[in-house]
Amino acid sequence: MRRHLLSALLLSLPAWAVAQSPQRAPAPLVSPRVLAPAEPLQEQRHGIAIDDRYRWMERSDRAADLQAWLQAATAEGMAQLAARPERAAWVERLQQALQPGVRYAGLVEVGGRQFVRRSLVGEPTPKLVVRERQGQAWTERVLFDPAAEEGGALNNFSVAPDGRTVALLASSKGSEVGDVRFLDVATGREVGQRFGPVFGDFRANWLDAQHAVISRLGDPAKGNPLETMVAHVTRLGADPKPVFGFGLPGTAATQPPEFPIVMAEPDSRWTFAVGANARADRRMLVALTADVIAGRPQWQPVADYEQRVTGAALQGDRLYLLSTLKQSGGEVFVATLRGKGQLGPKQRVAVGDRTPIVDIATSRDGLYLVGTRDGAAHLRFMPGGRGPVREVALPFEAALESLSPSDGQRSLVASLSGWTQARGFYRLQGDRLSPIGVASEVWAEAAQLQVSRHLARSADGTEVPMVVIRHRTAQGAQPALLEAYGAYGIPTVEPIYNPSLLAWASRHTLAYCGVRGGNERGRAWHEGGREANKPKAHADFIACGQTLVKLGLTTPVQLAAMGTSAGGLLAPVAALQRPDLFRAAVPRVAVLNPTRLEAMANGPNQYAEMGDPRTEAGFRALASQDALLILQAQLRAKPAYLPPALLVTLGLNDQRVSPWMPAKFAATAQALVGARSPVLVRADGAQGHGVGSAVGGVVQEWADTFTFLNTVLGTEP
Repeated sequence: MRRHLLSALLLSLPAWAVAQSPQRAPAPLVSPRVLAPAEPLQEQRHGIAIDDRYRWMERSDRAADLQAWLQAATAEGMAQLAARPERAAWVERLQQALQPGVRYAGLVEVGGRQFVRRSLVGEPTPKLVVRERQGQAWTERVLFDPAAEEGGALNNFSVAPDGRTVALLASSKGSEVGDVRFLDVATGREVGQRFGPVFGDFRANWLDAQHAVISRLGDPAKGNPLETMVAHVTRLGADPKPVFGFGLPGTAATQPPEFPIVMAEPDSRWTFAVGANARADRRMLVALTADVIAGRPQWQPVADYEQRVTGAALQGDRLYLLSTLKQSGGEVFVATLRGKGQLGPKQRVAVGDRTPIVDIATSRDGLYLVGTRDGAAHLRFMPGGRGPVREVALPFEAALESLSPSDGQRSLVASLSGWTQARGFYRLQGDRLSPIGVASEVWAEAAQLQVSRHLARSADGTEVPMVVIRHRTAQGAQPALLEAYGAYGIPTVEPIYNPSLLAWASRHTLAYCGVRGGNERGRAWHEGGREANKPKAHADFIACGQTLVKLGLTTPVQLAAMGTSAGGLLAPVAALQRPDLFRAAVPRVAVLNPTRLEAMANGPNQYAEMGDPRTEAGFRALASQDALLILQAQLRAKPAYLPPALLVTLGLNDQRVSPWMPAKFAATAQALVGARSPVLVRADGAQGHGVGSAVGGVVQEWADTFTFLNTVLGTEP
């Protein structure tokens, strides 16, 4: 959950993505000669002077003008990268890293079968397959292949409790918006009716073998579709009945920008309704599942935002709630549901200490506590849901990516990955964890990489965790890429296998900085880098860069900053503040002009995390995170200011960060400093925010990114 539509850019990627073999050394990178047209606009907001000469890019009726400039700027900039001799080698290395063999994701077990997304070498996107036991072996059968549709992608899927029907959400060209389809598992044929439009984060949640609840985007005629969503109960897409969402009466109503989510728990007669958005906390209600199926739920509130509930689980009539209201590391409470959903007295059963609790799950045997310590997962089990607590040994320093019930709640399936360990699946019974024989293949060169942990001391004395990955034989200073996210309580130093960035680490240095704003150390760590506290996260990021230099792993002329999506509030800003420390910055599909959140379709959803631009305090908090405003301020303070070299990437089908937001920053940078420092733009008409992107597109994007970094950081081909 934590994590507008423009026409596709008529730009052929292969035309500028093919590597050349020049006869002489390529020239240094320069900003494209074509500049976006400026239309002067100045205003005052909450005492802050705003110069917004590219605000026209926000207008839907100027989409063609925006695309025309992006097409020209992208073609010119990417042609320079295509001419670099090392680009072809990056393409080859990335292809090897991203497709070493079979890869699996999202495995669930229902009815004796396993359902999982699978990718094989050469396939552009994952397929949905069903695994069935034949004697002692397992066979795999394709249920859905999104590649059969132009630009198709499988966003998510869910399986009916009897294992006979699958509901899946498919979209195209990275837009993430599509229709839910129902497939008969035995035949693979589509049954029932399609239901949509649905955004990519929202899956069909089954109530029984025939009925599911699906959150549908609102009617544009009634307002922003993301703010007016309604969850419907439907029988295989037919006869939808609204049960929770915008415009409904009483407790069934959500208030914008709440997203309505409804989900049943296996082995319980209760169903959750959740009001959530891009914030850590949730509003939660319950109703009897039978009433939800009938379309007449009587929702009973069990938690509000003020209680800081971040997770919940059901075990029969027992409701477990995870709250960070009084403990930064989290507390777990249990209460019994009675009558129509009235909540009995609550009893505390667990508290986070050195290992903050970030999630909970139940099986028939008891309660599981998912914790993290500086990003690394820890798992504990409480038999019967009340104790005593037992530690569940994990096989390596891991990220626990998901826990899903297996055939009701007899056991759970856990998904684990590590820094150099691809995702694998394990069965969890009590405190015993055992592999189930389904694991993604690892890029062979990942075994040659060395992972080390360090601490960086921030400006206020806070010690910040940092992870460094480089080749075992690497010595001394070399080009380094420092990455961080720092938003929504999502950790950066979480051991997730990322083959694209491991390709960089196989030749240079890769570092992750666990800035405040994530949840590396509990709720207080998140709050310490959120909204008006974001400058503390900037200081954390700068401290990580300084530590890399102090350790002798890189130098300021070899150091680059990267921030993706909400990471645009962090890494680019820190790099703009310290151009003496960072030679380059790569904002990827990034929030770079957050003071304009209210103009972005997905903007109001971000207010609780980033700041509300309608208030003075919120606007000033956003201004401290706004890369566009900070670039302008640096130049006002020092006209000779020279920023880091910039590569700004965006996807024209992005539904999360509107394409005009990074485009405005790139246009501003090109106009103000582009003559003295390279500012390149990479706009991709076949992608959105990166979710569901085809492998070929991912390879090309990272090949351009690494070629840019090699060139700017002074690496010899």
